Order: sequence, then structure tokens, then C-alpha cells
Amino acid sequence: MRASASSTSSRSKPNYARRRAVSLILVHVLFGIHIAHWKLHGTTLAPLELNELMYTLELGILTAGFLFMLTAVLATMFFGRFFCSWGCHILALQDLCSWLLGKIGVKPKPVRARFLLWVPLLAVIHMFVWPQISRLREGQPLPSLHWNTDVQGWASFLTDDFWRNLPPVWVALMTFAVVGFGVVYFLGSRSFCTYGCPYGTLFGWADRLAPGRIRVQDNCKQCGECTAACTSHIQVHKEFAEFGTVVNPACLKDLDCIAACPNDAAYYGFGNPSLASAMGPSKRFRVPFDYSWPEEILMAVVMLATVFIFRGLYNVGPFLMTLGLGAIFAFVTITTLRLFTKPNVRFSKWVLRKGGHLQRAGLVFALLSALTFAFSTHSAVIRYHEYKGWAAVAELENASDEMVSRVAAINAWQHLETADRYGLLHPIELQTGLLRLAAMLGKPADVRHYATIVSAHLWDQAPQLAELGGYRAAAGDVAGGVRDLRRALELEPNAEPIRVELERVLAVQQQQQALH
Repeated sequence: MRASASSTSSRSKPNYARRRAVSLILVHVLFGIHIAHWKLHGTTLAPLELNELMYTLELGILTAGFLFMLTAVLATMFFGRFFCSWGCHILALQDLCSWLLGKIGVKPKPVRARFLLWVPLLAVIHMFVWPQISRLREGQPLPSLHWNTDVQGWASFLTDDFWRNLPPVWVALMTFAVVGFGVVYFLGSRSFCTYGCPYGTLFGWADRLAPGRIRVQDNCKQCGECTAACTSHIQVHKEFAEFGTVVNPACLKDLDCIAACPNDAAYYGFGNPSLASAMGPSKRFRVPFDYSWPEEILMAVVMLATVFIFRGLYNVGPFLMTLGLGAIFAFVTITTLRLFTKPNVRFSKWVLRKGGHLQRAGLVFALLSALTFAFSTHSAVIRYHEYKGWAAVAELENASDEMVSRVAAINAWQHLETADRYGLLHPIELQTGLLRLAAMLGKPADVRHYATIVSAHLWDQAPQLAELGGYRAAAGDVAGGVRDLRRALELEPNAEPIRVELERVLAVQQQQQALH
């Protein structure tokens, strides 16, 4: 891939951006084929998701996703960080967003914040390192590597549950909207790679060992065209001048800098890795940061609070989405604060404050910020009641004293019922928990209410339907209990406990009919 300076005018530049777009489109085509194969055949290759790495580290299960991740890391250790720009669907969404915004004349300014640069590393520690430390502190042995099938709970290769570690479709789409579009609009192109992606950190470490890098020849004129073309916001020409190669592990090897070089001085080649070159977060941009230290501290607080509030909220809130939300909310918080402390404030192409006077765009921004704060406050209240309620449920399950059990049940009911009443979403796990608590506390009206809701979601789950039927019958809805138990017996005809319970409830129903 190395070019000589004499060929500058004799050949056309390769369009790496177009080739990369084709590669990323093919990635999504393969996704579609994988899902279609699962839908048509029922069994398919386990998802090649990088987050399957957690199941290998925590449970010892060798998964296809883990082997895929391992292959990508090993390739990065030799060739450099190509996977992120040529094979990552999240980066594809970010580049698509940047392209679409450019079409309407919007070019978000890249945000440079010290604290946010540490977020991916902290995410790696939280996801992959801390669980192992906790295991060792509790005296548990590290997991042994082994193969599994669906029968054993989590298949290594072939599975009939392709969607096993993926959120509901609407949650996945919302995650893509946040990390692929929202973060780019507020923080600049490829900002989730910089400020959120834990897998990117692992690839960045591997890249430091790679002999394959973007390098430069002696005919470099330091014109800066390579830096202007870099959508990862690396000061490419400065690294060429100092190191003779791009040592920044944030370099995704999309090769746009090579195509942009007017002297054909930049090229991809092999040589010494960048491990010995200092490139910590403090040198990530090689330009001044955008925020003061007090602002950075406030951004850190907002980021952490957002993750604590939204991760797991309503039994959804994927970790990566909450990282994206945290980065956005941190930026919005500081920008809103500056609206009232700085004479001139801009966001993207909008002038929010000019000469100490709030502009119309600034007023709209402030109102939207206030709505965001109100939404976050409401979510924090719901999250608090969810946490306290499920903690009381755990206390209830471990209680040995009847009085302690009842107090824990009342406490759990109060918190979870509040979360269900005032929450924007009503997850089935929450309503199932309320159903059990209502039965335990002798609340027949609430049992009937939640049983009606829960039964619609458990129509193909025999044990849960049998339990539900018993609750219904005990709460006075004997007909509903019979219906649920009969459905459970249809699903598992040989389940003797279900048959016995159905006969008992039918006897109760016959007694009631005889009385009337």
C-alpha cells in the first residue's frame, strides 16, 4: 500500500470512504442473513456479539461471540485497529449520522473533555474486571472454560435463541438512536468511539502492539490535509512530524488521511509498534480542552448520575445506551450553565447567547434542557422506588421470621406499586412481582388486576401460568384460575403438580356452582 512520490499525478486516489461504506453495508446484510436463517430454521449460529465476552469471563462458557472478539483483537495486534472502521455497525451509524448532518449543513464541533476520555476505561473495568475481583473477594474460584448447548442454558455455538443477549427491538433501536446519532449530533463525529465504547478501549490497547500503522515518507510537506480528513479528530500531521507514524490508538485505520495526502507521503505499512510512544488521554487531541476543571467535575457527576439512574430503569436501559445518554446530558448541562455565565455561547450552527443576550435558539435550548432535567428527575424517583422495592423482595426471600417477612413484603409492595403507578413504562417483571406480593399480602382486587395483565405475557409458559392460576383462584377468580391451569396443562400434559392443582380448583368451582 506504500506509494512513491513520483506517482502523485500519474494515478487516481483510491476512494477508501466508498470502500468502507460497502464493507459496513455488507456487515448489516450479514446481520439480516443471520436473523433470517434463525427465523427460517429455528436454530442458527450463536450471535457474534462482542458482549458475549462477559459470559465467557463470568461463566466460563466459550461462545462464538467470544471467539469472534478474540479473533478481532488478535488481528488488531498485528494489522492495527481496522475492525472498528470497517466492521463495526455502531461506527457505521455514527458515520451515517455525520453524512446526513453534512447534507443539511450541520457539522457538529467535536467536544474535547478530559473526564469523558476515561469513561471507556472505567466501563471496561466495570464490565470485565470488577466481576472477577468480586468473585475472588467472595472466595469463589475463577470459572473453567467449557462448551455448552441450549439444554445447559447458554449455547456456545448453535442456539434456537438468537436474541438471547439482545434487548427488545424498540430498545435496540433507541440505543442505536442514542449512540449512533444523538452522541454524534451533540459531541461530534465518532464521539461514542471516543467517550463511550469499552470495546474500543480493548482494541486501542491491542493497536499499541501492532506493527501495521499509518506512516509517512520524507516528502511530507506538513500541509495538514491528513488532519482535516481524519474523522476521528487526530492531529495526524503533528504525529507524523513527531513520530513518523500515527501512534494515537484512536486511529481507526479508515485510510482517509492517505487518500487526502496531496504528495502521496502517507501510507499504510509495517514497522515498529507504537507501544513505546506516550499517548495517554491527556495527549488524545494535542489541542486545548474545551472545559475548565470545575466544569469537568460537574460533567463527571452528571455522567455518573445518568448511568446510575437509567441503567436498568424499567428493566431496560442497556449499559452502552446509558453511557451515551450520560455524555449527552453532561454536555447539555455545561452548555446550559454557560447560557447564564458566558457572554457568547454557540451550539453547532446555533447562536444561543450573543453579547450577553439570550437568543431565541438559546431560549429553546434552555427549555429543552429544563424538560430533560425534569425527565431525569422523574426517572431518578422511579429508579429509587425500583431499587428499594427489589431490595425488599430480596430481604423477603431470605427472611426466616414471619413478622420480618410481612414487613419486607409491605415495604416491597409500597415501593414497587409506586414505581408501577407513576412510571412511564410497566415492565412485566415488575407487575409479576406485584402480583406475588398482592397474593402474599391478601389483596384479592390487586391479584385480579395484575393477573389479568400478566396472563397475556405468560400464555406459553406453563409453570408461571400454573402459579398464576393458583393466585387467581385464591383471589376469588376461580374461572380465570381454571383457564390458566388448563392452558398450563396443555403446554405440559405430563406435569402432575399442575394436574393436581387444576383438579383442586375445579372442585372449588363445582362447590361454588352448587351453592348457587
